[in-house]
Amino acid sequence: LRKRKGTSNKRRPALAFGAKSTACLCIFATIYALFMICFLPMLYNESNNGTTLRESLKGVRKPNGKKVRQKLKDAKDKIIQKKRDIVQRFKRGKGDKGDSGTVRGAARDNNEGENSIQHVDVQKDLMDKTWKKFTQISEIKYIDVDANEEKEESGGFIVLGMHRSGTSMLAGLLVEGFGYNPGEPLIQPAYDNEKGFYELVPAVLQNDVFMSLQHIDWATNVWKYDPDVALKAYNEHQIETFRAQKALKFLNNEASKPWLQKDPRMCITMRTWLPLLNTKPAVIFTYRQPLEVALSLKKRQGFPLERGLRLWIHYNKAAVINSADLCRVLSSNNAVLADPLGETKRIASELTTKCNVPPSPKMIDQKTVDSFVDTSLQHNKNKLKARDAQQKVLEKHGDCVVKDFDSTERSPLGREREMNIYLKAMKIYCDFESGKAYEEDYEWPEM
Repeated sequence: LRKRKGTSNKRRPALAFGAKSTACLCIFATIYALFMICFLPMLYNESNNGTTLRESLKGVRKPNGKKVRQKLKDAKDKIIQKKRDIVQRFKRGKGDKGDSGTVRGAARDNNEGENSIQHVDVQKDLMDKTWKKFTQISEIKYIDVDANEEKEESGGFIVLGMHRSGTSMLAGLLVEGFGYNPGEPLIQPAYDNEKGFYELVPAVLQNDVFMSLQHIDWATNVWKYDPDVALKAYNEHQIETFRAQKALKFLNNEASKPWLQKDPRMCITMRTWLPLLNTKPAVIFTYRQPLEVALSLKKRQGFPLERGLRLWIHYNKAAVINSADLCRVLSSNNAVLADPLGETKRIASELTTKCNVPPSPKMIDQKTVDSFVDTSLQHNKNKLKARDAQQKVLEKHGDCVVKDFDSTERSPLGREREMNIYLKAMKIYCDFESGKAYEEDYEWPEM
């Protein structure tokens, strides 16, 4: 801008535009416009491999592994739901119920000669092609998108199982044979468990506090337990917390890895503990035949069989539901007794390879098994089998046979209640044996 008369140098603009500056600005704008006109089509023109430059540039940024895996999981869930729908349609299509909704029913209800038969053949052919196509889709392997991202290490694991279900024997084999760390102090051996319980005292006592807050104990009203109520009371110091702090000092200590936590009450209270742990624990779930557990509780506690069977259902249901989102290794008392060495080696291997628990400090040997496992347990089990062989068959669930038992209940009404809960418990036991009880949509019996 040209300086006007009467103006001082102080008020002159910071930048002065003349003919040269204006020309340079116009040249720059012209070059920029030409560049954009030439470059933009390249973003959307397909290359030889069928992708555009714009799409290729999107892949330069590293994807968020967790988000991608969540999208893959959602897609997998949708495929599973599609599978169920197809299976149901396929079963209805193959049914011979005589209604117009089935393939054969359509042929019977529409006796119009060859047209009906051809219509049925077309439906069946489409169904077969759909089923074949889905079978190919269902075999797709889902892999992590970010292969370099490491799995979160689990500091240890929790042994879940109902009281009198062999959890102490299993935990003892894992501690003595593999060197997993149970912490201290531990509950001392007793007349009914001479090998030891392998239960961390402060954790057990804190579980009692969590339960008593809600007027619950290990054998009373366990189905009423609310983990959120207990956690809120803990965080707001409405209950004693020093025992939990002692237990957490061990469980959250790097030097404690790989730790083992065992207490049957954890079947009920575990969801209260999870937010207090630094890492997600793995879970070993084990179970025992319900009548054997009920008879053991009757001998030790004087419980009626009906009460013992109810507790068996509630504890095992809570254990499976509460551990559904955790890495879980499955076992059973029968499997451990049949082959203690082989079964515990399999469990320890899966804890590391499947659940990312740190490897065990040592490996179990037959000498440890022989010194720890009571051979009379297998002997007593064989005696029970021999006696059970003489009972009549009540129900069958696949290969699992439910037989009658000798009841001490005298009243007809009491016997009816006992038998009703026994059949429910045995149905769940058979579903554990087949694996059906671990399915996401498993229907637990009403209590």
